[in-house]
Amino acid sequence: MLNMTQINYIKQLREEDGKSITDIAETLGINWRTAKKYADGNPNIEDHPKQKRKRPVMGPYTEIVDAWLQEDRLLPKKQRRTAKAIYDQLSERTDYSGSARTVYRYVKKRRQELIDAAKTQYVKLTHDPGTAQVDFGEFKAVHPDTRKLHAYPYLVVTFPHSNAQLARVTPAENIECFLEALKDIFNELGGVPKVLWFDNLSSAVTDVLKGTKRKLTKTFTAFKWNYRFGANFCNVGQGHEKGSVENKVGYVRRNWMSPPPVISDIAEFNDNLKAEMAADRDRKHYEKDELISELFKNDLDSLLKLPKKEFEVLRTEAKVANKYGEITVDENTYHVGDAHPKQKLFLKIYWNEIAVYDEYGERKLTTLPRKYVPKNTDDIDWIGELKIFKTKPRAIEQAAYLKALPAATKKYLLPEDLTTRRERIKVLIDLLEDYDMTEIDKAIKTAAEESKPDEEYLKAILAYGNEKSQQKPVQDIKLSRYDSLRPQGVGSGE
Repeated sequence: MLNMTQINYIKQLREEDGKSITDIAETLGINWRTAKKYADGNPNIEDHPKQKRKRPVMGPYTEIVDAWLQEDRLLPKKQRRTAKAIYDQLSERTDYSGSARTVYRYVKKRRQELIDAAKTQYVKLTHDPGTAQVDFGEFKAVHPDTRKLHAYPYLVVTFPHSNAQLARVTPAENIECFLEALKDIFNELGGVPKVLWFDNLSSAVTDVLKGTKRKLTKTFTAFKWNYRFGANFCNVGQGHEKGSVENKVGYVRRNWMSPPPVISDIAEFNDNLKAEMAADRDRKHYEKDELISELFKNDLDSLLKLPKKEFEVLRTEAKVANKYGEITVDENTYHVGDAHPKQKLFLKIYWNEIAVYDEYGERKLTTLPRKYVPKNTDDIDWIGELKIFKTKPRAIEQAAYLKALPAATKKYLLPEDLTTRRERIKVLIDLLEDYDMTEIDKAIKTAAEESKPDEEYLKAILAYGNEKSQQKPVQDIKLSRYDSLRPQGVGSGE
């Protein structure tokens, strides 16, 4: 602020001497705006408030420094710029001519503001870009070996800001499957959400403490540290607090798991699921009138950088082989060929395999595929399914469980002639009243070799097979004595 003598002089130069604002500024060595203010204005000297100091030097560069600081927040701490590095970079890349101290002061103040803002975000359920929600769902799929419906869990990660979702099917909900799926999603994203919201799932939480505090499992804690995300957990019984992912679990099940798919390879199924999820983003957000894919870019831009070293998801156990050289992991028995009875072993248990070492973990003995016993297994209601198509033989080509049928039975059911197809659907329904699908499929194979696919011939094969199964394989049976059972005039070909 100028004193009274200076202000009077400015007024004199302007009013009496007719000087321009530029001449006044140059004469007094002051800023043009200051000269203009006192020359043409009518300031109240006595009540003039003290002006808040601005940063005439830093002013044009605060936006650049803010961007660098926000960019650094996405990096591990040891990779972030120091205040000195910011000053050096600012001096090299711009025409900044201020002091290093000015930059240091601003960086310190701005960093604290960003930390405070992050803390506020951490304790609130927000829909800011880069914040995600996580949950498991479950669906039924056909197992190609058992021809039954098996229950499979699937992990869903949603971004409420954009309404985008990603998903992975897993063989189980254990800690290894959970974190491996989450890690795979991080890799697909090319980064890590700043904050993740979870239920109090047992893979991550060992104890629910007072308020928002949780005691976490050792493996989950190490995983969280490695990827540097904030983990928030919903209040017990309050899953609606993460309503975005609750809705998306159902959305994914309805759109990609109904009708029940046939899963022969989980990795292949997940690759297809990944592509489908990406295509699903090319639609408008339900509220924002923008494409989800465009909004999703904001989420991606806000992600933390992936760590340079990928986290190895595993747990370790010590075991002793029994007298048969066997060990038990998760109630499943494994034979370790190189282990002798009573040998102490050290295990590294991954989601898909078990690495077996000597007791000191120095010599690797073998690697075993990890077993998963299907849970909530149901038989397919083949009779109910086939009855749907008794009068709609053409539509059976689109049947939900058609892929689950054994190859020979599927071929038997799908001749080109629709009348023959309708008859065979009825035959199969009739046979399923007394025999299971595996037996029927064997009979159909045998009948196809004899070129006699009619119902009576199939029944003869099945009946004789049941009688003589302990004495002679079905494929060696001489069926000529059953030819007389075939109705007169029935053809022998397809």
